[in-house]
Amino acid sequence: MSAPTKVLFCYISPASGHQRAAEAVMGVLRRQQPPVVCEGINSISYSNPVFGKIISKLYIQLLKVAPQVWDYLYDNPYVEKATRDLREFLSLFNTRRIAEVLRRQRPHCLVCTQAVPVGLLAALKERGKIRVPLVGILTDFGVHKYWISPHVDLYLVPTSEVRRRMVRLGVTESKIRVTGIPVDPHFASRGDRRAERVALGLSPHRPTVLVMGGNYGLGPLEDAVHALRRLPVGLQLVVVCGNNRRLLREMHRHFAGDRHVHVLGHTRAVHRLMDAADLLISKPGGLTTSEALAKGLPMVMIQPIPGQEERNAQYLLRHGAAVRADTLEDLVEVVQKLLTDRDRLDRLRENGGLLARPWAARDAAEAIASLVAQNVSPSARRFPGRSWPVSPSRS
Repeated sequence: MSAPTKVLFCYISPASGHQRAAEAVMGVLRRQQPPVVCEGINSISYSNPVFGKIISKLYIQLLKVAPQVWDYLYDNPYVEKATRDLREFLSLFNTRRIAEVLRRQRPHCLVCTQAVPVGLLAALKERGKIRVPLVGILTDFGVHKYWISPHVDLYLVPTSEVRRRMVRLGVTESKIRVTGIPVDPHFASRGDRRAERVALGLSPHRPTVLVMGGNYGLGPLEDAVHALRRLPVGLQLVVVCGNNRRLLREMHRHFAGDRHVHVLGHTRAVHRLMDAADLLISKPGGLTTSEALAKGLPMVMIQPIPGQEERNAQYLLRHGAAVRADTLEDLVEVVQKLLTDRDRLDRLRENGGLLARPWAARDAAEAIASLVAQNVSPSARRFPGRSWPVSPSRS
């Protein structure tokens, strides 16, 4: 009996959209016949411990304190060129432990949903330490140069626009497949709005606005809720604070006595909340945006992170699939107009439907399975160690 096909998914931000995208594709692969063995790892935890902590904390602090610095660094060709030698040194410095994990697990394919693990694994491929296909899944509606490597065998991208940009950056077009951003199958179908409200303990008749700040609960959520509660349309608000415990405490403190403000922390029921809502207010993260598009939920975008989220926002605005509010005054005005103008709300929903790819996870899984079938012979499946160098040399 041949050994089952094994695919290892790598990301560096647990409990994030990158992990959700990986889990969506893993779920499809596991349901195939025969099922594919899948595992997801936070690859930064296998790097040098000091490096991992610095990367994680620096990114969050930049977004909170100095987003303009991230804006400058993001996809800056001068920064990319100036840091090339440093990044090559860091890859040598940080790949030893992950190389050991790969030798131990011996997957038939490696899939990354973030650029950092793509860079680390591409460096291992370049040095001949791994000989299995490497796949990159982009989870935003733009691409930056840190994704690009000749050692990536397949890129799964959200749009034709991204594919054209990657070709201009030097990627062979045959290595790029447009699948969309993978979302969980729960987002591929739409539930009954009023029934879902009743099931969630919400008023079935009040206009319902879902307010989200991503995994880190970023953005002016507290101020936004205060401002929206003054609207005369009699709405109810569901606020998701993610893993931001401080924000969750503050929201509970301020709105504990308000029966029309429902405050949640991290939740696995976002698909149900989207079914219950008339409108989403959120930062335009790639996964949240794709989930809303799949659900047909109109979106008001607030405070996009410079770089990836700003590109997401511009993409949606170009296609008339969302609106943007840059100030609290804008937000209140936009929400008031949308909730009292159903035609405009329906236009946003229709335009979003043209961009939606609710079955992107299935398409991504099929592309990965096809790549593995092309690159792994039956004998290699029985003895997956043969896909690896005989001498376990270390970086």
